[in-house]
Amino acid sequence: MFGLERSMKQKLAQFKQLAQAVRLVWQSAPGWTVVTIIVVIVQGLLPALSLYLTKMVVDTLAQLFAQPAGAREFGALLGLLPLVLAVFVVGRICSILSTVAKEAQSTAVTNHVQCILQDRAIQVDYQCYEDPTFHNTMLMAHGEAMTRPTRIVYNLTQSAGSALSLVAVTGVLLVSHAYLVPIVILAALPGTVARILNSRALHAWRIKHMQEERYSGYLNTLLTTASFAKEVRVFGHGRILQQQCRRIRDRLRKSQMGVTRKRVTRETAADALSYVLAGGGVAIFLVRMKTGTATITMGDLALLFQAFQKAKGALTGWLSSLTSLYEDALFIRHYYDFMALPQRIGSPPEPKPLPSPMRSGIRVEGITFRYPGTQNNVLSDVSLSISPGEHVALVGQNGSGKTTLAKLMCRLYDPDDGRITIDGTDIRDVAIEELRSSMGVLFQDYARYFMTAGENIRIGDNAIPAGDARIRESARLAGADTVIADLPQGYDTMLGRLFEGGVELSVGQWQRIALARSLVRDAEFVLLDEHTSALDPKAEHEVLHQLFDSVKSKTVMIISHRLSTVTLVDRIIMLAHGRVVEQGSHDELMRSGGQYAELFSMQAEPGPQGLRDES
Repeated sequence: MFGLERSMKQKLAQFKQLAQAVRLVWQSAPGWTVVTIIVVIVQGLLPALSLYLTKMVVDTLAQLFAQPAGAREFGALLGLLPLVLAVFVVGRICSILSTVAKEAQSTAVTNHVQCILQDRAIQVDYQCYEDPTFHNTMLMAHGEAMTRPTRIVYNLTQSAGSALSLVAVTGVLLVSHAYLVPIVILAALPGTVARILNSRALHAWRIKHMQEERYSGYLNTLLTTASFAKEVRVFGHGRILQQQCRRIRDRLRKSQMGVTRKRVTRETAADALSYVLAGGGVAIFLVRMKTGTATITMGDLALLFQAFQKAKGALTGWLSSLTSLYEDALFIRHYYDFMALPQRIGSPPEPKPLPSPMRSGIRVEGITFRYPGTQNNVLSDVSLSISPGEHVALVGQNGSGKTTLAKLMCRLYDPDDGRITIDGTDIRDVAIEELRSSMGVLFQDYARYFMTAGENIRIGDNAIPAGDARIRESARLAGADTVIADLPQGYDTMLGRLFEGGVELSVGQWQRIALARSLVRDAEFVLLDEHTSALDPKAEHEVLHQLFDSVKSKTVMIISHRLSTVTLVDRIIMLAHGRVVEQGSHDELMRSGGQYAELFSMQAEPGPQGLRDES
């Protein structure tokens, strides 16, 4: 009973998703959808009209041939020819309109759905991107949602058209030879069953092998993109990666061929059974003719053979469309799974205003956090405060939790325990867009946008117009102005070599551009994670002094492994194993002789662990 109830719920969910897909197509291209519906209705009625005209033409010809050659009257035949021509022309016009409407509708739906998926990809929680299941869902959604909604509408309209044709043609059969109708139905059923079984098998195969598909795609990315090109050549592992990719693709191909062989076997058996049933119908008809049970004219004979074939074709088409809808329902589910991903980190229903300007500052109160799916805390009971206008550095060895705390402050994650406040207001009570727009952030793994140099900086605050003076000013503060000055078209130069005319930058030059992007926003709080890690010591010294001069009035938190970059700040906070172990000025911490002093002295020494080697 429970299984039946669950099955019914699944069927209802599938019907609901099909209805939503139809609504999606209607929203994307209402005009072309109307054209498609009209064309389908006309195409559904044409077969019956064609059958009737065929009967009349054949009967007229038979009467003409029965008359003496000199006494034949062609008026009746000539009167039918315009109707035959009209049916042909209308059918041709419908065929052309159907093709044009399908292509126009498909393009409109693809563009519309792509925008919806992009919007959802922006909204989902950042932690989703660190979950392999999310990437499987997203790949299936993007792969299917671009075409499935259009196919659903196409199959629905084709189903309606085939049903209309079936009713019309079956009506003709019922009038003259009703006994053929059940044979026609039976002849179409084997193919329908085979199609349903094949759809299930294909869907199950896609789900089972999605991880391998994604990994082979990743290997292809390693072999074909600029980001990995240097290491592929220097380490010489291109052939190894290629062999891995080929092995996976070969394994997938062999597995898919097994599914294909089963599909062909089912379809062949279904076709053979259909032909046997159809042959049985013809045999019954011939027996009836021989025994004189059925008295028909030549036109009836032509009508009968065409009606049988058209009825079988219409029924097969109708059932095929229904089974295609079943297949579509299986695959479109991934789109709705993607759209239904929960969004845990967002704005509250009634957000509080973000305090501006800050008066008491930022407080981290008893923060504890572990990444989803892991057992160990990255941060444990961390508390600290930053006063308005204060420059603070967060330091510590790898894995101490520095970057994780930065992610929490940007609300890429929310803490498991504790809270972060600005002037006493929990940042979870503030509109997330307002919170993030109040920050200028540079992450350690900053993005490289293959756009112009000006766009690379302006993208940090899209509220400012192109060519705004703040773009050049932020470039100057980050030391990126000298880099841009040497480019062929200055701020209009395309960066990276992905597109024609692009210029590649060094790692340090890219970092200056990224730093300028974080400074272009007029933010009260600036968060910089390893902001000079790619700069040489001289450039680092210049940028640091210039940077601190420019952000004197701002609240700044710097995260760095290189302790030479933090001696200019007001206060240094030392993290170890996810806890605050020390804090104070550089001089105070050096005098205390704790972990900071030990790490600073270690980095200042020449050698493998020294400061000179880090630069």
